[in-house]
Amino acid sequence: MPYKKIALYASYQTGETLPGYVRFALQKLAATDFHVVLLTNRRELSSETRAFLEQSGIELFLTENHGFDFGMWRRYLQTQAAGDSLASLERLLLINDSTVYYRNIFPQIFEQAEKLSADVVSLTRNTEIFPHLQSYFLYIKQPALGSFYTHLFETPEQTKFYDVVHSLEIGLSRHFTENEVTMESIYSPEGTVIFAYPKLIMDGAGFVKRKLLQRRFTLKEKVHFARWKALEALNCDYGRLIKAAGVDTDFDFSWLPLPIESAPRHIVDVVWEKFVSLLLSHA
Repeated sequence: MPYKKIALYASYQTGETLPGYVRFALQKLAATDFHVVLLTNRRELSSETRAFLEQSGIELFLTENHGFDFGMWRRYLQTQAAGDSLASLERLLLINDSTVYYRNIFPQIFEQAEKLSADVVSLTRNTEIFPHLQSYFLYIKQPALGSFYTHLFETPEQTKFYDVVHSLEIGLSRHFTENEVTMESIYSPEGTVIFAYPKLIMDGAGFVKRKLLQRRFTLKEKVHFARWKALEALNCDYGRLIKAAGVDTDFDFSWLPLPIESAPRHIVDVVWEKFVSLLLSHA
């Protein structure tokens, strides 16, 4: 069945159920006028999970675990293109589970996106390497769809995360720029976006990157925080900030992902990070 608006929510998970924050986002998206599709890695899902998706009117697309989010989006859209189901599409939302939404911001964000004249709207943009929209949330209007399909289908699938970032995320904004597709973001914090989440949270944005909650960063990424004197953003207690800023009444605070490291290990990391920061400041 052809739809005018489709939201593709890409999520890699293990186990038979879906995390509470994923279900929250899916349910709120399903309450809008978008047809919502959950794209997730192929595995057994519990009968309760399947019932939740069916009752919410959410389409399930099980696929192979390769190519990251862009790989999932590509495979779904290829199946639709083959059946000519994209001909009537006017709005395409690309979204993934790398961001936790603890407030239902979708209706207001969609309204803001429609008020902007830009062909493609994101929540945030980044200026590192090349000014680009961040692909965890892309609201693509009909005039940009052709350009998007060209880039997605013609760019080789990548197997490494940062190759995906460079070729498909940053590359997409390059492609849009070359093809005179206009772009805008809802939020434009100064500097590197990942450092700006404490302020975004306190300003009521209603979302946070899951990596920050989990403190899930590589050594190279931690050095990047230290180099830019952003250790406060790296080690911030985001759960405490979110609790102070407030969550929706139907969002369970326990759904927020927890840090993957132990408290003692985190203390060791904080000491090491400060030492690295000191070294870099004298380099």
